[in-house]
Amino acid sequence: MYLFSHSSPDARAKSTGRALALLAGSAAATLVLAGCGSSGSDVDPANANGWSQEFAGTELNVLAEATLNSDILNELLPEFTEMTGIDVTIETAPFAQLVQRATLDFSTSQGDFDVVSIPYDYLGAYAGSGYLEEITPLMDANADNVSDEFNQEDLLPGLWDTAALWDGKYYGMPSNSAVTMMLYRSDLLENESEKAAFEAEYGYELAPATTWDQYYDIAEFFTRDAGEELAGETLTDPIYGVTLAGKRHEAAVFEWINYANSFGGGILSPEGELIVDSEGSVASLDYMSSLGEFAPPGYTSATWDEVTAQLQQGVAVQAISWGDTAGAMENPEQSAVVGKMAYGDVPVLAEGDDPHALHGAWTYGISTQAIDANAAYLFTAWALSESVQKKIGELGGVPATRSAFEDPELVASLPSWPQQLSSLENALARPRNAEWPQMLDQLMLQVSNALVGESTSEQALTDAQDEITNILGDKLPLKAF
Repeated sequence: MYLFSHSSPDARAKSTGRALALLAGSAAATLVLAGCGSSGSDVDPANANGWSQEFAGTELNVLAEATLNSDILNELLPEFTEMTGIDVTIETAPFAQLVQRATLDFSTSQGDFDVVSIPYDYLGAYAGSGYLEEITPLMDANADNVSDEFNQEDLLPGLWDTAALWDGKYYGMPSNSAVTMMLYRSDLLENESEKAAFEAEYGYELAPATTWDQYYDIAEFFTRDAGEELAGETLTDPIYGVTLAGKRHEAAVFEWINYANSFGGGILSPEGELIVDSEGSVASLDYMSSLGEFAPPGYTSATWDEVTAQLQQGVAVQAISWGDTAGAMENPEQSAVVGKMAYGDVPVLAEGDDPHALHGAWTYGISTQAIDANAAYLFTAWALSESVQKKIGELGGVPATRSAFEDPELVASLPSWPQQLSSLENALARPRNAEWPQMLDQLMLQVSNALVGESTSEQALTDAQDEITNILGDKLPLKAF
């Protein structure tokens, strides 16, 4: 059983739904981005650049999150229309509203959107309910319709699996590559006086943490009050050795998963068994809680937004956060730490363990109600083409292809680029089954309870295990997640 029921599309209802959506657009908390330029019907074969013009005159509607990636694609849309004759309107919405709109569109068979960019958590719910086209047949059917600029081998394999592989079939392609990593103040960790003081206190050389013990020691060492010395200067404000997301919010759960994976815990075993209350899970939440001593006050009300701001302001020395925040660190108009940050793998429990980041990818899915699935596929292939992906990287977005992360010009200008690629190659996925939203609700509650001290880590995760077991019922062990 999936979250939603599926009924066959109706062309008349689809046209009506689109008309109503246009009329009601001003009432929705969304932004419509339409590429400017000539109509798709005015197509010149000389402009094709290897893209098929077979679908000229087709009008596509795309639903995507209100992010920089969407803004960049919108700016580039006239190029796509000029080459293919396909007109595209990108409608954007914040995360929660996007999920609501996509779910409503799918479950009521409105057919307002041909392509949706969705968080991969919802892959099981949408693909399992028959809402998304399998992508492989579309790729095969359109092999001669796409330019050499698109190469499916350029998609990072682990990212593609996370974003689109469900129950043995691919239901889309990755639309971005958000991934976690460690961010830290390299200027402080490389300061000679700080290095000498650290080694005198802890008995080993100060360096970016590779284990959680080292991460804890660095957090403890650099937590100082106003009036104390830091790198030869007197602090006018406190500094904290770490910042973390601790609010009752998905941000805290996702951060905990980074710890849990390396402690041998997590949510599901490879066999699909629930392991929320396992020894490794409890130990990892205990560890996360212990870092709170060295975090800015109010960390239990912080999400990734506050974590980003505290790093930008130089309030904290290190954090586990998302790679797409690195641009904010290097923006001189927003950041006090430009050129002072560096990036590394998420630490491990013991030396020699393999590091694992957490995927935060989104997925381009083509609706089974799309007005033309082949035209919709051309749009997604173009969005993932080499030149478009490079432009996304140049303008501060998050690409999803190896060529973009290995492009010499981008590597030279973006300090986090090599680490983002490394993290993408070792990242794990959170669950994507249809019940994940209800599971996440329980985890948000219980991780928060532990962090604010309302319960022990053991009791909190025992309670979460019990509630999630009730949610999943006889589906355990899960066959697909």
